[in-house]
Amino acid sequence: MASREPNAKPEFTVTCWCAEWCDVCREYRPAFRALAQAFPQARFAWLDVEDDAEQVGEREIENFPTIEVKRGESQLFYGVLLPKPEHLSRLLEELLFS
Repeated sequence: MASREPNAKPEFTVTCWCAEWCDVCREYRPAFRALAQAFPQARFAWLDVEDDAEQVGEREIENFPTIEVKRGESQLFYGVLLPKPEHLSRLLEELLFS
């Protein structure tokens, strides 16, 4: 794995699009935070589709949680993912280390 400067911006961004009113999202959030600790080479963001509506933009969010993984400005993955941390972990292993 390549080393980074201590203040370098992470190359990867992992965003979870959810809603505060969604029980599944609330239950998934601690696992998402734990994955942020497990993948320090990525910046993790939890965005609420209502509170952060301006950032949703043209994205189509059909269900929760919707996950977006980007490398810089390039989108590597965008879609609904079962709210099981092992699924996101496997996806990130594949995208970040392949």
